[in-house]
Formats: sequence, C-alpha cells, structure tokens
Amino acid sequence: MNHQIDISKELERLISQRRVNDALDLIDNASATLGAVPELRSATSRLRESYELMTHYALQGMPDPARPELYAGIIADIRALADDLHRRSRLDDAPTLYFNTLRYQNMRPDISIATLLDEYRRVNRRLQMAMLTEDVEKAGREFSMRAEDLEKRIFNLIWITYPLTVDDAAAIGNLLSDISLAGHFKQLCVSALMLGQLEYPDEKRMRLLMDAYLSDNAEISVRALCSMLIIMSVRRNRPFSPALARRFDSLREDSRWSADVKMALLQFIRARDTERIGRKLTDEVIPEMMKLQPELEKLGRKPLDPESIEENPEWAELLDKSGISDKLKELQEIQEDGGDVMMVTFSKLKTFPFFNDISNWFLPFHTSHSSIAGSNDASVRMLADIMESAPMFCNSDKYSIILSLAQVPESQKQMMSSQLKAHSAQMAAMSFGDIDSSQKGRERLAGKYVQDIYRFFRLFRRKGEFNDPFATTLNLVTVPLLSDIFDDADTLLLVGEFYFKHKHFADAFDVFERLSDKVPPSAQLYQKMGYCMQMLGAIDTAVRYYEQSELLNAESLWTIKRLAICHRNSRNWEKAVEYYSRLAAANPDDANVALNLALCHLENGQTAEAMQLLYKVEFLQGESDRSSRPLVRCALLENNLDKARRYSDALLSRTPSASDYMHAGHIEILSGNLDNGVRLYAEAIAADNFDTGNFVRTFKSDMETYKAMSAIDSLTLGLILDEAIKRSSALGHKV
Repeated sequence: MNHQIDISKELERLISQRRVNDALDLIDNASATLGAVPELRSATSRLRESYELMTHYALQGMPDPARPELYAGIIADIRALADDLHRRSRLDDAPTLYFNTLRYQNMRPDISIATLLDEYRRVNRRLQMAMLTEDVEKAGREFSMRAEDLEKRIFNLIWITYPLTVDDAAAIGNLLSDISLAGHFKQLCVSALMLGQLEYPDEKRMRLLMDAYLSDNAEISVRALCSMLIIMSVRRNRPFSPALARRFDSLREDSRWSADVKMALLQFIRARDTERIGRKLTDEVIPEMMKLQPELEKLGRKPLDPESIEENPEWAELLDKSGISDKLKELQEIQEDGGDVMMVTFSKLKTFPFFNDISNWFLPFHTSHSSIAGSNDASVRMLADIMESAPMFCNSDKYSIILSLAQVPESQKQMMSSQLKAHSAQMAAMSFGDIDSSQKGRERLAGKYVQDIYRFFRLFRRKGEFNDPFATTLNLVTVPLLSDIFDDADTLLLVGEFYFKHKHFADAFDVFERLSDKVPPSAQLYQKMGYCMQMLGAIDTAVRYYEQSELLNAESLWTIKRLAICHRNSRNWEKAVEYYSRLAAANPDDANVALNLALCHLENGQTAEAMQLLYKVEFLQGESDRSSRPLVRCALLENNLDKARRYSDALLSRTPSASDYMHAGHIEILSGNLDNGVRLYAEAIAADNFDTGNFVRTFKSDMETYKAMSAIDSLTLGLILDEAIKRSSALGHKV
C-alpha cells in the first residue's frame, strides 16, 4: 500500500527561499518511497543539469537576459513534478471517484482521447445516416445512446488524464474547433478540462481553455472564461510558467476580456449568496407561509393558490401583517438581480440516477438527449422544447424537471407547460434585442453556467471528494494575474458596492481599501469601510474609520449613530453618552435615542440623568418593559424602594424575565421581606433554566452595584442564597 505523498508546503517553503537544490532533493527523497520511478529520476536529473549550468554562468558574471525566464521555467517544472509525485502516491488505493476512474482507465492503455474521439465521430456519422432508414426511431435511439456513452467516457478521460500529451491536446483542440460536432459535446469537454485542472494543474489544459475562450461560439467561450477564472482564483498563488504567461498576455489583448472578467466576478458573488437565499426561504418564508395557510384558506374557502394571493385584498393584508410580504418582495428583488432562488427547490431533485454520472452535471440541456427524445410521452417532449429556450433555469435544473415528469399527472404537466410558456415569453420580452454574442447574452450564459458548477460542488453525491471553489471567496480582485483589470477607481467602486450590497463585508472592505488609495478622502467611503469592520466585529477599527468620516462630514447623523453604537458595544460609556447626546439633540422626540442615552448614562454612573430620560421615554411611548427595567435599576441605586416596587410589580404582571425576578427579590430583601425575597430568587433561577452558577454570579455582582445590600450580614446572605437554590429545585420538580 502506498501512502499519500504531499510535499507541497515544504516545497513552497524551499522555493520561496530560492533553495532549488534542496527542493530537487526533496522530490528525489520522496519519490524513493514509491520505489524506482525512472520518469521522476530522469526529470529531476535534467532540471539539476539546467540549474547547475545556469548557476555556473551566473557566477562567472556572464550576462543572460533570458536567465529570469529560465529560472521561472525550472520552478514551474519542479512544482509539476511534485504534483506528479502526489498523484502517483495515491494511484493504487485512493478511494475517490477520480482515482477509481483512473484505475479503470489504466486497465485499457490502448484507449486514448484521440481514439475515443474517432469512434465518437463514426457513431455520429452513423446516427445521421440512421435518420434515413425505415425505422428511424429505433436506429436513432440506438446510436444516440452509444454517442451519449462515448461523451461520458471522453469527459472522464479528459478529466483524469495527467499530464495531457501533445497528441491529447491536439485531439481536444481539434474537437473544440470541429464544426461538425454538437455544441453541447464541446461545452461538456470544456467543463472536463476545468475539473481536471482543479485536480492537478497542467499547462496544456490552460492553453486549451484559453483557446476555447477565443471561440466564436458564445457558449464555449463563456464556459472557458468561467472555468479559467475559477482555476486562477483557486491557484492564485501558483504563477504561470513563462510560456503560459506569454499566452495569457496575448489573451488579455482580446477586446472582450476585461468586461468579461468583471461580468464573471459578479456571477461568482451572486453564487456565494445562494446559501443565504436558501436559508431565508427554508427558515423564514416557507415556515411562515405554512403557519398562515389555514387562515388564508379560511378566507378563500379553498386550497391556497400562491398565484392568486394578490387578487384577494384580505390575503394581502394578512401577509403584510405577518411580515411575509416584505420577505417575498426581497426574494423577488434578489431574483431580478440574478440571485439563485431555485437552488432550494431543485436540490431535492438531484437524486435521479442521471446525476450519478459526473458529466451530466455539466451537460448542456438539449432535446436530442435520450431522456427526452426517447420518451414516449409527447408532453415531456413538448415541455422540453419550451425549456430549451427558457432563460430562468440552469441546465442541471432543466434535466431535473424533465426527469421528475414521470411522477407528475397529465393535468399538472399541461399546467406546467402553460406557465413555462408565459414565463419564458415574459423573460424573452424583458431581454428583447439581446443576442448570444452580446455582453448581456454572455452574462446570462455565465450566470447559468456558474449555477451548474455551484450545484455540482454542493449537491453531487460524492461532493466531499472535490475541493469546492465556492468554499473560498472566489474574489478575483485579489488574483495577481487579474489585478490590472481591477485597478481603476470606477471598477473598484462597482465591485466594492456589489460586495457591500450582498453583505460580503470582508471582501467589500478589501476593495474599498484599495479604492481609498486611488480617490480623494470621502466621508461616504469611510462610512462603508467602518460599517464593514463593524459587521465583522472589529469595533475599534470601525470607530477609526467612522471618525475619519466624521472629520469630513461632522453633521452626518448616520455616522454619529454608528459611533454611538460602537462606543456602547465596546463599553466606552463616556463616548457613547457624547454621541447619543448629539443624536438626541437632533431628534428630541425619538424615544429609542432617548432610551439608549439613558442606558449609557446609567452604565456611566449618572443615575439622575438616566432617570429623567426614562421618564421622557415613558411620556413619548407609554410605560413598557424597555423603560420599566432600567427605572427599577435607577430606583434601587437611589434606594427608593417604593418607586422600584411600583415598576417591578408592573414587570412581574407582564412577562417577567430572570432579571425581573432577581430585582424584585432585591427589593423584598432590602424591605425586610426575606422569605418573599427568597421566593422571587427561586423564580429567577427557574426562569434562567435553573442555572444556579449564573444566579450566584449575578447576585454577587448586584451586591457591588446596589450598595444598600452590603448592610445585610454575610451569614444571612448565605442562608438566603442556599434556600433560594433549594426552592428552585422544587420548582424544577413541578415542571
């Protein structure tokens, strides 16, 4: 049994220190554990010889302008050897799908990408000829199935082959430019190149993706674009070889490149929102809708039809009161902005055997597929025709719909058909005038392809075997090879605002920080940088940026409020009082501001000021728990037990908390009603889930806060606490 050999971290350490000889030694020593591997030994020997010659000429003082490129090439080859070593060490017994597929393929060494492609072309020619036979349906089905099987095999072979040989690369390059081959197959092969490159980086794969990006076919070009950018983000710390860097430089001269990269980044950001959107649906919208369903059906006296909710004013009013309307509106806005609201629904429809094949997750939807063309159900074929041009579903979800139709009654199929027609027509009208080669068309293609990729990495049954690129930020702004695209202020502002809008505050701050170096000081920019830091919990840093914003715009109430909140959260009560006082001066009738100012005064030891403000809060919004609780504390601090009892009794008559019972107990103890105080303390323990430790800690803290309690002797206090804990235990038995 071979053990996995991963020397990447140690290798990168040596490379960063320019210790090339040690790096080559590391590879030789590691390869020795695999036994004699002539290819690796031969490769390291060649690299040693090249490095020694380069070093010799350099030490002789001989100038060589190509030396930096030669050195970079040696380093790239060393990294490739380490990848090869890692792959060889896992070949015999790694249980992943990649190595299972590789071991199976190694049993057929006569099969290559070129031979499978030749067979695929022959089958396609016979398929075309079969259309002229008498039994078109039977012959077509037979050759279609054979073609689909070959497509899967070719996908798998492109995925697992490492490194691609010259012949492999030539065969793939020819298929991508072959106009006689189906577009869906060529797109599928682009995805196979991406998956293979994510496993083990191969320069020939990246070259093929770069060539595919320059394709006149928008679907192929956009797939290659998204695939390249994902790879470059995942492997951002791995430089291109000099030769590949030159190829990439020529690619960047394409007029579409800069706009395409910016567009793709927005799709990646939207994909990162998918999980948040799903939680909103499953945790907020759907449970609330289920709760309201009986009331809605009672109003309508018929089963709930979501599409007719807005037709009934009473239903709409009920939704408004429940707050669901706002959530539904937010989801609609997310969908209009390109957010993936379909993931939750279609995640339940990825268990069909169709999705056991890795290639099918990346297969473009086409009506010639056997699951559609081979169906005896005319309604399935009709729905497939509609969905082929439906812009609201990604390819994976379209297949999910078709595969689930076998379990759907005919009447529902007809309803689905009419709804899809209407929705597709509406979407087509919204995008009238766009063509596939336009930037808007490319954006739609990228959005749906990114959704397909996201579904694979999040829903595939063996997803744990793959390194999920969406588990990282996929922030292209920080990819060194793409930095020039995001170097101007307008682009940084656009990307920063997009991150900020989608609540990716760490990435938004990073972009805003870059932007701040390129534009004059801006109060609004410092506000957003401060807000990002606040949302990330870096309060001190947030305060620093808010203060810079305040210097530029001292009258901004938004900034003043944020500074007040930050100082309150960091328990800087004096500063919090200062900023809440400024807010109160600008908003004298705002009860919330008055309440927060009162609480800060109270924490700052200014009881009289706090009490006056709390009376004002009561005047503005009536008596409530929010004002009564701090008034109890104020009265206790002043040892005004009658006032404290009045507010405490009001709290106990509503929905008392553990703190309410605790303060009520203090009032009784200080009034000499010890037994009643013990009873209330027991209630406080019970209300806090019988956490006696927290009760004792709070009690001791309150003794320091309310000085009058220090007059009670320690023996009596001990008896009070012990009895309270005993009685709370009895309350627990009653529960």
